[in-house]
Order: sequence, then structure tokens, then C-alpha cells
Amino acid sequence: MKEEENICEEKNNKPINKYDEPKIGIFKILDYDLNLKERKMKFKEYDHVICEECNQEIKNSNFICYNCYNNETDYNEQNRMNYGICKYCFKSNASFGCCKIKIFKKSDYELNLEERKLKYKDCDIILCEKCNREIDKLNYYCYNCTNFNFEIFKSLDYNLNLKERKEKYNDCDDILCENCSQKIDKQDFYCIFCYVKETDYNKKGQMKYGSNFGIFNILDYNLNLEERKLKYKDFDGILCEECNQEINKQYLYCFHCYTKETDNNKKDNMTDGTTQVGIFKISDYELNLKERKEKYKDYDNILCEECNQEIDKKYYYCNYCYNGTINGSCKVCFIGNDDNCCSFHEFQQFLENFNKWVSENKDDDLFKRPIVEISDYDLDEDDRREKYKDCNYILCEKCGKKYHYNYCYDCYDREMDELEELKSKLRPQLQDYETFYSKVYNKETKELKELKELQSILKDYENIYFKLDGNLGIFKQIIQQLESTKYYIDTKKILINNIRYNGVNDCGRKLRSYCDCYNNEININEKKRMEFGKCKDCSQINEDLNDCLSCKPKRFQRDFIKWTSGNKIIDKLIQDNQRIAVEKYELLEWIPYDKFTDIKYIAEGGFAKVYSAKWIDGQIKKWSQLNNNWRREGPLTVALKILNDSENLNFFNKVSGCMCIVKCFGITQDPITHNYALVLQYMENGNLRSYLKQTNNSLTWEQRLNKIYDICLALHNIHKYGLVHKDLHPGNIFIDSTFTYIGDFGFCMPANENFSDSTKKNIYGVIPYIAPEILRGKPHTLASDIYSLGIIINEIITTIPPFSKFPHDHLLVMDICRGLRPNIRSKTPNSLKELIKKCWDVNPENRPTSEEIFYTLSENLNEYKSMSHNFNVETVTMKSYEIHPQAIYKSRLLISQNLNLSDPINCSSEELYVLNSDCLECEVIVD
Repeated sequence: MKEEENICEEKNNKPINKYDEPKIGIFKILDYDLNLKERKMKFKEYDHVICEECNQEIKNSNFICYNCYNNETDYNEQNRMNYGICKYCFKSNASFGCCKIKIFKKSDYELNLEERKLKYKDCDIILCEKCNREIDKLNYYCYNCTNFNFEIFKSLDYNLNLKERKEKYNDCDDILCENCSQKIDKQDFYCIFCYVKETDYNKKGQMKYGSNFGIFNILDYNLNLEERKLKYKDFDGILCEECNQEINKQYLYCFHCYTKETDNNKKDNMTDGTTQVGIFKISDYELNLKERKEKYKDYDNILCEECNQEIDKKYYYCNYCYNGTINGSCKVCFIGNDDNCCSFHEFQQFLENFNKWVSENKDDDLFKRPIVEISDYDLDEDDRREKYKDCNYILCEKCGKKYHYNYCYDCYDREMDELEELKSKLRPQLQDYETFYSKVYNKETKELKELKELQSILKDYENIYFKLDGNLGIFKQIIQQLESTKYYIDTKKILINNIRYNGVNDCGRKLRSYCDCYNNEININEKKRMEFGKCKDCSQINEDLNDCLSCKPKRFQRDFIKWTSGNKIIDKLIQDNQRIAVEKYELLEWIPYDKFTDIKYIAEGGFAKVYSAKWIDGQIKKWSQLNNNWRREGPLTVALKILNDSENLNFFNKVSGCMCIVKCFGITQDPITHNYALVLQYMENGNLRSYLKQTNNSLTWEQRLNKIYDICLALHNIHKYGLVHKDLHPGNIFIDSTFTYIGDFGFCMPANENFSDSTKKNIYGVIPYIAPEILRGKPHTLASDIYSLGIIINEIITTIPPFSKFPHDHLLVMDICRGLRPNIRSKTPNSLKELIKKCWDVNPENRPTSEEIFYTLSENLNEYKSMSHNFNVETVTMKSYEIHPQAIYKSRLLISQNLNLSDPINCSSEELYVLNSDCLECEVIVD
């Protein structure tokens, strides 16, 4: 990194000469369509060529990005990248000339059909000498230049059905309408021009289907879909009785009537209650594809607002309207009937958008006069980012040197020069486009020049006219050219903004929020000020990226008058916390309920309901001197746990922020129910019990050890404050995408707290995890948590809940006191077995402390992980387990019943409590 900085410093000290800068070209995805010769010609002026996709440099010898090529799995696409695409057949030039092309001359019309076939039999593509379009290989003539024999489609022919029309006109080259002389499509056999002008829907139905069309009656909506299909299966077409619109034979209900109907019950009846129908509006074309998909994701069918046809759900636009075509004929000019159509409607819309785009670029921030600010090193990193985000340059307050905040100004200037050069080239082109537009189209009369005139007009415009591609219409080619220019400029702008706002560059220069004179500064405090900022309230220099720790409590205290929870205990708890909190992870807040959205019920524990919610602002990050307010992290998903009388909030105040303990952000109150709720860290994978059930045999040995390690660390952090959890079991242990956490401190208490007489009779918890001495009415201690930990460690190793095949009643309580423990798996490392046995020893004094457990596990963790192979093989073969209906794994109140329990013992014999030799978890521990 030092070498890179030295290089950059040397570079910055040199006089800047833009002519010394290497020229860099961007190799686009579309450039793979060119052959090698064309690629070399296009990029011959550039010193370096960079791939648009991956930003890797492309070698000039073959013009292929090998990074993209090696990642490409499609063989045809690899061929395209190697050899390009033939512009006539659109296949890969895998043999350096994929198709054979010949020119069809005027003299060839003197040959008969057989002679033409013989002459051109070996050609893949035949192009007309006159218009450069492809020749029809069925009849060997240019469809665009030559007239041939045709038949007249008479009005009486509309009485024929589709099959009869095909038989009558199948052998004709062309069919012309008797009324308007327009060509009739040989697929549908009716005149689309007359059809569009006709206003009588019965006549329209006859034109399209002959006499074989049915009328869909309103009473037909009482039939289900299968009955409707059976009734109308023999008709070529179906018209609605109500509105005379055509009905889709697949869905058999009138889209037009459906869109006008306001009664939802009638709508359900029309669709047979099986489909959800959405209406695609013209304004939806302003949305991008992702937004359209999101808007209509819940609909089975989507109908176009304009034509009532079904929307293409792949690209979410109406094929019938958006492409400007009706049954293959251009809806605007009615000249073409395929891709060679002028597509004027599409071109007109595009040119208007393009002009608007150019106008916006003229006023773009990138082209305005550079914005210059003087640096303020008292601000921290986030405030500088906000203050200088729109600045082109910053002047250092110490040395006056020009620098940029968090982006490389060398890269930025180079890209800006290239963009300005592009824009200067675009201006004369745009003028040509606008003049051309006015010559080919009269806005007042909306008349379009004929195609022959267009070609002559095009030749007058150097920036527009080029050799016409035989497979594209004139306007489509112009659109392609403009799109290419627009795309290149937009891409360049994105690159510049990435450099400016995201710090993305590949020049090796270190990005910093301060001037290079930082390196020459010898005063340590001044260097810290330049790097981290300075508190403007107390003039203390920040030690790191955090804000001023001494002023933080004062800022909270100033806000105490601005909020109240309505509960003095909660107010005092939060205020005491904010007076001493140093890190944001230790901080508690009073959070207004209206700061939460999308509140959903997710679970109910032993004593409380839990909801998920979106916290709009998120937790406090640091103080902003620029805005004189708290800067926050942004939207965050949290859990809301309804408080009850058993919640002991003081312990959250102590342990929140410790590693592997569920973070508590603060407290809120539902204004309707007036219930208070803890705002907790959201655990996407739920609690340990549900996690073990879901992963069961897929959980690896290393993953189990990591979970055990996190739980031991969390319990150690709780115990070091002298706190007892009292209700430790998998339901109160939570898992996110990275760590495992202990939570639910409802019964947490200091280890030295004395029990009142009333509490001695009652026991709370889950029986298999409660220490024997607690079952006999003794008070909770740190050692009773250790017993629960031993049971949990063993459960993670086996993934089977303890005593799952037996009812959790007084008999199980007696058995636990008599020494019954879950079985330990035979593959468990011996030292870990011994640790588990010590944890659930009947004598609390013999159990290790949480600190001893954590450090023992830390020392042996790598050794345990090395045994993963044998353990994972055994895991796959583990059988599933069943849970007894009366096996209860939620915390509950257990009333002491004077069971005359004997003193707890460790089982002295392996033979005791062996109920079934095949049972995995109902034996005394065996090696």
C-alpha cells in the first residue's frame, strides 16, 4: 500500500498534461457481434480496451475478455465471443463466414423458377441487387421490388369459415382486398384495414370467423369454466352479447365487461372465481420491468387497458399495442408486414424521449460549473460525506491544495474529459436528427414520407445515413444508432458517479477524506483531527470513528424533556442508561410506536407474545455536528416482545451489548393496548429448538461446536455481572445468520438475591433443563444455570430434546433427582463428555463455572473440530425421534407438590434407568 501511495504522490507532483493520458476504450457486449477485423478497426486508436462487463483489460491481439469467456457456459455464446455474428443470418461466424451470400440480379427474373433454384441452391442468403433485402427462397423473387399474380378477396368470402378460405386461397402468392386493395394476411384470411374501420361487431365477427362464431350470453356466467368450454368448443370465435367484444377461448369471459364491472362478486362469477385479473394501464409503461412485475405479481391474468388483450407476462407489455402492430401490419403507416416495416410509431416515441434525454443532459450537474468547498476537518467521516457529496473539488484548509473527498480526482477528470468530448460530438448529430425528423414527418397533418423518399432524404445526412441492413427497417436502424450513443454516455456517467459517490476506481490510489498533507503532519493530535474530526462543543479531538464520548450523555440529557414513557420506572431506567452508555450497542432508547411499520405476530413464548416489525429510522449511530442531530443506521427489522410483570428490565440494562446476548434497543408502548414492549434484535432463524428441528441431520459437527461456543460465551458474559438467568433452555436461545444468542431475561436476578417465602413454592421453567436442587425447592444459583447449559450442549450434539419420549410430570422430576440424565453420543470427544458430566453433576459445588467452561472449550475447539469427518458420517445415519404428547418444552409454572423427593444423587450404576437398550436418550450416561 505504501508503494501505491508513493506512486500516486509522484504522479500527482508531475505537471498534468491530458495528452499524456492513455486512451481507454470500452468493449461493449454488442461488440462481440463484430468479427475480428471489425473489432481491430473499431479499437485501433485506443491504448487500452476495458471490458464493459467485468472491467478487465482486453488483449488487442484477439479482442476477447477471457474472464467473461471462461465464465460463459453457453457454447453458442462462446462462439459469438470468438468469431462474431453474421449480420445476415445472425449465427456465429464459427468458420469465419457462416453463410453463403449471393446477389439476386434483375436479369435473374428472365429465368424460370427451376433455373433460379438451380442457380442459388447452394446459397444460405440471397440479397436483392436493387433494395438489398433478402429474396424469398420459396418463389425466388424480391417481395419488396416485384409485383406478382394475386387474387381478389371478395366481400362474399367473409361468409366462408377459416378452413374454407384457406382452401380457396392457399395457392395464391398475394391476396388483395376487394374494398381497399390492401394485402390480406394469409394466416388469418381477412382484411385487417377493413376490420379496424368496421364499427358493427357482428360484421367484425363475420369478417374474422365467417358464419362460425358464437354469441356469449350473460347467463353463461352461471356455468363453470369446463361447461363454458364444452358449449363453445366448436366455434372459431366468440363475441360478447353485452358489448360485442371478442372473448378469449382460453378464459371464456369478456375482458371488456370485466374491466367495467365494479361489483367484486360479479367479477368472481365472471371468472368462475378461479383467476385474479389485473388491468395494465398505459401509464405502466413508465415503470421498469422490476416495478411492473412487483405491481402485478398477485394476478393470474393481466389485460391491456387499450385493447383488452392479455399482457405478455415475461416482459410485461402488450404485444398487440406496444409493438405498434396488428396481425403483422404496421398500425401507423400500414406499409410493412414484418420486421422490415418502418416502425414509425416506435421511432416517433423514441425520438421524443431521446430529445428529452439530451435536454436533461444539457442541464446535468456533471456539466455545470465546478462546485468548490473549503475543507472542515472538525467534521467526522459521515458529516464530510454529506457536506461534500456534490462538490467537484475541496480546498484544504491547511495547505490550500485541491483534493476530492473519497474519490480519485485523476480518474474523475479523465472520465469527465471523455464525457465532454462525447457531448460535443452529440450536439451536431442531434441537430441532424431534429432536421431529419421535421423532413420525414409533418406534425400538423401527421403524414409520413414514402419509403423511397426517405432513402433519398437519408443520404443528405452524414450522421444518419449508412448502409442499410437488409434485416432491419430504416427507423429501427436509426433507433439502434441513437441507443448506442445514449447507452455509452449513460454508462460513462454511471462510471463517473461511481468514482465520485462510491469510491469505485482501479487506479490503486488510496481514497481518503482529507488532503495528502496529512502525511507531512507531525502533530499527532492534528493528524487525528484531520482523520476523525473534532467535537465542536468541547473542542476534544475524536480518538476514532465514534463521536465525542464525553458530550454524548449531555446530548441525551438535553432530550429528556422531549419524551416520556408514562412510567417512572421505565423513564429512570432509560435515562440512567443514557447517562453512562459509551458504545451504541449498550444504548437503550424510548422509541415512539409510530416509528414501527409492518408489525406482524410471529410467536408466543411461555409468558409473552412476540411480534416482528420494521423500525423506520433504526438505532442511533453517532451525533451529526452538521445537522445538530443524531445520525441513525436506517431501516432495521426488530422483534417486539410484550412486557409482563415478570420482566426484570434492570438486567437488560447491564448485559445488553455483550457478545452473544440478544441486543435490546429500547422500549416502546402500543397506544391502543397500552402494553409496553421490549425492542429486541430480530433473529431470522428463530430459537435453537426450532433450528435443531429444521436442520437435524444437515447440521455439521463444526456448526454444532460454533453454536456451543457462542452459548458458553453468552452465559459467561451474564455470570460475570453476578446474574442468574434462571430459565435457560433452547426456547430462550436464538440464532441469526452468524451467531447464537441468549435472550429472554424475564426471570433473571442477582445471584445473591434472597427468595421470599411465597416464591419457594413455585418453580418456573422446562423440567428437563431444571437442576435437581431447584426441583427440590432450593434457590437458583450460578451453578443451576450450569446444569441447564450441560443439558443444552448435549442436545446440540444429539439434536434430540432430552426425555422426549416421556411425559414431563412428577415421575420425571423424581427420576431426575435419582440421577436420570440424557444419553451422550458415543462419538463425542472424551474431554467434552467429561465436561458435560461435570455440568450436570448432582452436587452444584462440583459443577464448573461458566468462565472455566468457556476457556476449556476455547482451548480444545480446534481439536474438537478436527474430528468432524467421523462425526458427520454418523450424523447422516441418525434416526428421527418422536415426542410424547405430554413432553412440554415451553416455560411454565410448576407448583411444588411435596413429592417427598429424596436427596439428589449421581447414578452409580449404568444399569439403572435403562428402559430400552435401543433408546438413545433414556439411559444413564454410557461411554
